[in-house]
Amino acid sequence: MKKRHTPVIVGASQYMQPKNSTSPLDPLGLMIRTSLAAFADSGAGDLLRYCDTVRVMNIVSYPYEDVCDELGKALGIASARSCYGGIGGNTPQLFVNRSAIDIAEGKSRVTLIAGAEAAAAMRRAPKEKNLLNWPEGGTPKRFDTDNSEGFSGHERIYDFFIPTVAYAMIENAWRHALQRDLESHRKAMGAICERLSRMASLNPHAWTRDAYTADDITLAGTDNRMVCFPYTMRMVANFFVDQSAALVMTSEETADEMGVDPSRRIYPMGGAGLNNIWNLSRRHDLTDSPALREAVWLALDQAGTGIDGIYFFDLYSCFPSAVEIACRELGISEDDPRDLTVTGGLPYFGGPGNNYSLHAIAAVVERIRSNPGQKALVTALGWYNTKWSVGIYGSRPGEQPWEESDLSAIQARIDGEALPESVTAAEGELTIETYVIWHGRSGEPDHGVVLGRLVDGRRAFARIDADPERLAEMEKVELIGLSGEVRHDRESGYNFIKIEGF
Repeated sequence: MKKRHTPVIVGASQYMQPKNSTSPLDPLGLMIRTSLAAFADSGAGDLLRYCDTVRVMNIVSYPYEDVCDELGKALGIASARSCYGGIGGNTPQLFVNRSAIDIAEGKSRVTLIAGAEAAAAMRRAPKEKNLLNWPEGGTPKRFDTDNSEGFSGHERIYDFFIPTVAYAMIENAWRHALQRDLESHRKAMGAICERLSRMASLNPHAWTRDAYTADDITLAGTDNRMVCFPYTMRMVANFFVDQSAALVMTSEETADEMGVDPSRRIYPMGGAGLNNIWNLSRRHDLTDSPALREAVWLALDQAGTGIDGIYFFDLYSCFPSAVEIACRELGISEDDPRDLTVTGGLPYFGGPGNNYSLHAIAAVVERIRSNPGQKALVTALGWYNTKWSVGIYGSRPGEQPWEESDLSAIQARIDGEALPESVTAAEGELTIETYVIWHGRSGEPDHGVVLGRLVDGRRAFARIDADPERLAEMEKVELIGLSGEVRHDRESGYNFIKIEGF
């Protein structure tokens, strides 16, 4: 029987570029910096020359034609096999899980996982001449993980491709499912966000170090406008950051050979990944996540622990609803005394594109090194409560080895529950299941969209037929459960709904 190896993380690094840097690094330059730092963090001087695999997160702010090749060459490991990720915040944990399997099976001796974004520098560039002296970017020539769009063409018409729209829809459905009134739910969201913000205020790697109160976060104002009801600016992931992170993984045997101190070694104890029904509008329940529930159970089982054995978490926190759903699927309360984040979350620590969870994992490595008996659970999320990857970390290996698992039956069971496509040209009475009210940059309501059921049970989207003043009134009441007549406008391509009472 072929020998199996025990995968281990031996190096981790994070870097936040100064906000007012006069010579900001591009994403590649940031990754070179954190990759070298991650190898140095292992304490093994020769480990870099044994690196045979490079995995890089999808870069949004400044992509390259082949960033894996460029990173490998810059580090002197040009012959390494590489993997460039498709779009999805689940990718960092997916890469750790994939790397653990490859190392266990002897397909890789040393793997580098890296990612970076420099969206803040890109945003500054038009205002500051000659700020950027970056190498040429380009269109990626390949994607080595799934890069499918997370929305249908019909969903795109109603702005469902915009995360704030999709997650606000989920949030409103979540509030209604819990039978909370608007004010009670605002306070519940604020309590979650305040916890995240407090952690960010203590994190030297965080982009925002202000410790906001719940009201600071959830009440709209001149410096905190409403984006998509019920989300203000301080409740959504902040993409405009310059941040990078890197991990180095190897086998226990190589770590021994290279003289890596056992106290530097953190083990991926278990992991799994699954997808929910791909299109949000085709899910029976807009607030559940069978993919996360199943992946968590699989990861905990592999690790040989239960949720009570986890000391702290990093729950993907692009929006409050992502945290709320994760808490329910993990079986913990939103006010669980354990830390729900090790970074401060995407709105406050920063949301560097698809790479956020690599920062979370690097932070987990630091935390467990300081507290060797503790175990952590990380959730990583792509698209709209769609793609989930889960990882369990500790100072010892999990009870079950890392190996390829066939999860196709579980995935097929989840996919098999999909509803039919939404009705394109809807007519008749529509009962609202959820909704969003979009605000312009002035902070005033611009337009609203509902998702609901026709009398025959089919789903349909519709724009709300109302002026800004009426839309503002709608934010003060519960719209879910109300009905209205829907008509289809051929010229615009939209369905429109006139909500009863408005």
